[in-house]
Amino acid sequence: GFLVMHASELFRGIAPISGFIAGIESELKRGDIHGGKPLFIHHGLDDPYVRSTGCCHDLNLPKCCCNIAADTCTDVMDVARDWAVEVNGCKNDETLLAETSYANKDDGIRCLTSSNCISNTTICTYDHSGHFNQQSFDKAFPMANEVMNFFARDACEVNDGWWNGIDKTCSCNTERSGPLCLDKVVAEDKGSRTSATSISRLFVVIIALITLVLAAYAMVKKLRRHGKNGRGGKYAKVEYTDIEIN
Repeated sequence: GFLVMHASELFRGIAPISGFIAGIESELKRGDIHGGKPLFIHHGLDDPYVRSTGCCHDLNLPKCCCNIAADTCTDVMDVARDWAVEVNGCKNDETLLAETSYANKDDGIRCLTSSNCISNTTICTYDHSGHFNQQSFDKAFPMANEVMNFFARDACEVNDGWWNGIDKTCSCNTERSGPLCLDKVVAEDKGSRTSATSISRLFVVIIALITLVLAAYAMVKKLRRHGKNGRGGKYAKVEYTDIEIN
């Protein structure tokens, strides 16, 4: 989380998981210039290593592990709110992170979103997951697919693709192609998408017909050979020879 936040200018979007977040880099606070930066935070409210209330030198607050500390403690919810407003241009009003995009009471998971901004800002908090390291990260962290979908959706929308959240597919306009609409369609290919598909289907049909003809020819040839060997009998005559075994 710490490295991702401080190197966030290298990425289109980031998803810190149980990471220490001291603050927002100043160059990111002009969302109107760089178009915002999607954020998908995941943090355990009972994380004993990186506290959700922040890590700082304040003696009156719980300490974080490994001497992680900043001058002031910043709650992870405050980090999400600041990012939403200062980086992604969300309005700082009652709608800020007010949309519940996911909730699971049994697992103690709640995700809050501000989507009517330059870029999406979502934070998911976990009541019982700690640092996502018991027994292992892949077993303790339940939102891996959602993180992948978060990045896939962002990539899809780079070139005005439309992300289908149900079947997790990206629909492209006529200028783009590929699974996430990242490939340019060559000018001469724009009008040939349908024809190319038709040619492919015709090729498959032709191969199937040729295979069928060859199979029929082989069957007829086999039946004729059996008829000669059997001299008109129902079955061909089979002759056995001794097999010499060394």
